Amino acid sequence: MQGADPRRFGLKKALAASVVLFALAGLMVAQDMKKDTSGGAPSSSGSMMSATAATADPAKAVFDLTGLGPGIVPFSGEAGAQRMALDRRTVYFFAASWCPTCNATYKDFKANFSKVPKDLVIVVVDYDKAAALKTKYGVTYQHTYVAIGPKGEKLKTWSGSMSVAEIAKNVPKR
Repeated sequence: MQGADPRRFGLKKALAASVVLFALAGLMVAQDMKKDTSGGAPSSSGSMMSATAATADPAKAVFDLTGLGPGIVPFSGEAGAQRMALDRRTVYFFAASWCPTCNATYKDFKANFSKVPKDLVIVVVDYDKAAALKTKYGVTYQHTYVAIGPKGEKLKTWSGSMSVAEIAKNVPKR
């Protein structure tokens, strides 16, 4: 390359290397997202994101719900929630530990769990770990509620409730 500026050639190489690195990073993120929604096991060569996401258990409660049942329970799978919905009004609460509104709601849960109506169950879902469930119900932000029927059908979606009383008012009656 006679007459070519060596700095320009070096810049082209650096740009090409950057494009390749970004493409690889994108593939790794896409692979991680696929594992999140399919429940696949992490690979030993996966990115840091896959190691974190793969060890995350969507059935593990975002908050400590010990002693708050039977009206407030952690998500343990769609089948379990659908079984509950056969006999009781059932609502998913998509919550995140970093969400101030979710934390305020959790404090209300602890103070008022005994006031959950007998015909209602609030299923707390970890917003950060339930990608497939969020997609299924069109949930795009934390502190979202989705009332479901016995076949998992969405009956109602809303956000903003911060108390057991408000949640109970919003879940459709049978």
